[in-house]
Amino acid sequence: MKRIPHIICFIVGLVLAIWCGPAKDGDLLVKAASIKETRTITYVSSILSKTMQNNNNHRPSLAAAIYNENMDEQDFPARGNPPVRYLQKFRGNISAYTNGLSETGKSSRHPLYGITASGHRTKAGYTVAAGRHIPFGTVLYIEGIGYRTVHDRGGAIKGNKIDVFMSSMGQVNTFGRRALDVYVVKWGDGKRKRR
Repeated sequence: MKRIPHIICFIVGLVLAIWCGPAKDGDLLVKAASIKETRTITYVSSILSKTMQNNNNHRPSLAAAIYNENMDEQDFPARGNPPVRYLQKFRGNISAYTNGLSETGKSSRHPLYGITASGHRTKAGYTVAAGRHIPFGTVLYIEGIGYRTVHDRGGAIKGNKIDVFMSSMGQVNTFGRRALDVYVVKWGDGKRKRR
């Protein structure tokens, strides 16, 4: 009987995590204590997935609070066609990076792990690093990749070099380095996020 409240809390927490957004590459690690819990979690998550697919326009207030962190990014789809109107176009030297220790110098235990130079959290499908001549908050469209927002910097990022954030080293290695057209869709204000 003492385990029931713990199981209920575990399931409610899992439901909230799933409802707020699907896990990506290790964001959520679930270790069920027993086969019964695993079956319950699978059943509940499958129901929530169907509900989310049927009702994409509705998000609970908790999810809204989590997704508000990078509001400027939500104005643009992650993928899509090149913009009809843009402010500037240039040929970019595009590479990719992760939050890994070898690339950022921060381990997963570091308090600033996954935090960009602008103070935003890195987010696959949204975050890019660019040189200082492109202000924080600038929205770019990168050919074949989609819309991304400049939230990060890097010591080796100069000129037309753009570093796209990806969630795994496998993706980074597959991506390699590419010469692609980059469109400046909206200039950012250059401000860092307040802490």
